[in-house]
Amino acid sequence: MTRLWNIAVGLLLTTITASAQDTQQTRINYDLSTEVAVGTGDYTAYQLVSNRHHALSTRPNTGYVRGAIEAEHRLSKYFTLSGGMDVIASVHADHKAYLQQLYADLRYDKFYFEIGTREHEAILRNTRLSSGTFAKGTNAKPIPQVRIGTTDFWTVPYTNGWLQIHFEGGYGKFLDSQYRKDMYNDHRDANYKYSTGIWYHQKHLYFRTNPDKRFYITAGIEHVAQFGGNKYGMENDKYVEKEHPVKMKDFFDIILPGGDKNYFENGAMEDWVFGNHLGSMTIQLSWNINKNHMVQAYLENPFEDGSGMRKGNGWDGLWGVEYVNRTEGRQWVRSAVFEYFQTTNQGGPIHYDRGDYPEPIRSQITDKVVGVDEYYNHTYYGSFAHYGMTPGNPLITSPIYNNDGYNAYRDNRVKAWHVAVTGELTDNISYLVKGSYREGMGTYIQPIYPKRHSFDAMFQGTYTKGPWQMSAAYAFDKGNVCGDNSTFNIKIGYHGKIL
Repeated sequence: MTRLWNIAVGLLLTTITASAQDTQQTRINYDLSTEVAVGTGDYTAYQLVSNRHHALSTRPNTGYVRGAIEAEHRLSKYFTLSGGMDVIASVHADHKAYLQQLYADLRYDKFYFEIGTREHEAILRNTRLSSGTFAKGTNAKPIPQVRIGTTDFWTVPYTNGWLQIHFEGGYGKFLDSQYRKDMYNDHRDANYKYSTGIWYHQKHLYFRTNPDKRFYITAGIEHVAQFGGNKYGMENDKYVEKEHPVKMKDFFDIILPGGDKNYFENGAMEDWVFGNHLGSMTIQLSWNINKNHMVQAYLENPFEDGSGMRKGNGWDGLWGVEYVNRTEGRQWVRSAVFEYFQTTNQGGPIHYDRGDYPEPIRSQITDKVVGVDEYYNHTYYGSFAHYGMTPGNPLITSPIYNNDGYNAYRDNRVKAWHVAVTGELTDNISYLVKGSYREGMGTYIQPIYPKRHSFDAMFQGTYTKGPWQMSAAYAFDKGNVCGDNSTFNIKIGYHGKIL
């Protein structure tokens, strides 16, 4: 990954240099901001932290100063080179100072090639209002990647505008190896294993009919995977180390789940499938009531194996309705979201698959019961998390909230209801209200009884005047998921332009 960072820095400097040479073809912006969260409880209130790329710490009484610069240079009519750097310095946080973003991007029309770490928003969900997405969410710190895709939906030629696609694919690497090791060493009584050097693969493909028609449909799939890396921990009362060095063919093998040739490779037993795969399939129906008002209903179905892809997980999924008001000027309700999120089925409470055993045991098993999908947990990689935060939907409580330091998910069977509304009170003042109620039942292996519950809410007002933006918020948690927390939040930002 050192080479990747060097390439990203080099391209960023090239972009800035090119920008300085031709001011008519360039744009250089900068953002400065500071944010403070103070209150009572063990954590900063959930709604202030979730789906914000882990920029604000989960620890209570925290804050940061942040500076970012972005440069863009138009090389020709179709090609544009851009880059950015974003630095955060925090107090009372897990990370005191770090690079949140560092990337370089080359675009051709609606296609792009990118290297580095960058915050990307959800493709189909409203990031400010939605509870989150199952696979490629916005809750954890961004993972450095090399990625290629479309900047927006692209109209397929010769379809008369009736078919559009949005796709992306990339490879990267988790940066939290030291964090995982420290959690293991500091909490030996709660943990028996950890993994480091984990590689990452992600992709999505969405199809959409003409969005200018009265009704249109969007459907597609997101897929992410962890692969490679090393596993350490206790097995049969002995400390063992299992390494899985990455080879070139692994970058092809990980594209689709399958294959048992890596079952015992280097003693790094993972499962009968190479890597840890998960994702979601989405179907979304949108209705343009008129040119200013739109309503859409959607189902995002999670999967960790074939049973989820066959919808063998019952009512599991994110079921939602969104209203969007596109009218110009001040609107009391700009958009609103209502969602129901469930992950209690997971294919059922029993898993008995011949593929999980080597020969000669495998050929002797004739029955098959597929279940216990263990959303976000994995035998080899421990958890699908980055610095303790889920990159997916935060309603499944992230490991960072485990008071005993356990480095995996203890509560991935949940039911939750989520609502959010935003709008403008004046020409300069907008508001955002969000609330979630969730019930946690633990896991199939370690159920929680009685079930845990929480109600988490946030009220925020934002004042915008020219390049300045100031917001004040109050958020609270009630229940025994994250505990009882009460947090006041103030944020001040300035957006400036150099060229």
